[in-house]
Order: sequence, then structure tokens, then C-alpha cells
Amino acid sequence: MTKTLARAADPAIMTVGDLIGELCRWPDHAAVTFRCPYLQQDLQFYRLQARSKATVEIQLKQDSENLPVEPT
Repeated sequence: MTKTLARAADPAIMTVGDLIGELCRWPDHAAVTFRCPYLQQDLQFYRLQARSKATVEIQLKQDSENLPVEPT
């Protein structure tokens, strides 16, 4: 069964309810990975930070074990 994320009108903004709605379809033991397809790079969860009372920022960082290899 393929599960896909619904596309929001503004892809840079997703509500907490949208995120919970997408994640609740998966079992609690399912692994979550972060990846940038444009850079072909894995990302690591870093932290959550409150930007305001109504905005939460999810911060990701480069996975140092999977940095892209520079061509020689």
C-alpha cells in the first residue's frame, strides 16, 4: 500500500493538524526519515522551536554520515 502526503496550497506551510493527520495513518513503530530529493541527501531531525504562539519550526540538519560526495 502506497501512502502519499497530501499537497498543501502553500507547500512551505503545514498545520500541526495536517501533520498529525498524515502521521496518524502510520503505526507508532514506523520509522520517519527526512530527505532532500534535490540534493540527494539525508537530513537529521534537530529540534522543534516555537517561532510564535501559533508557529512551530521543525529544524533539520545535514546528516554528516550521508553528505554528498564531491566529484574529483
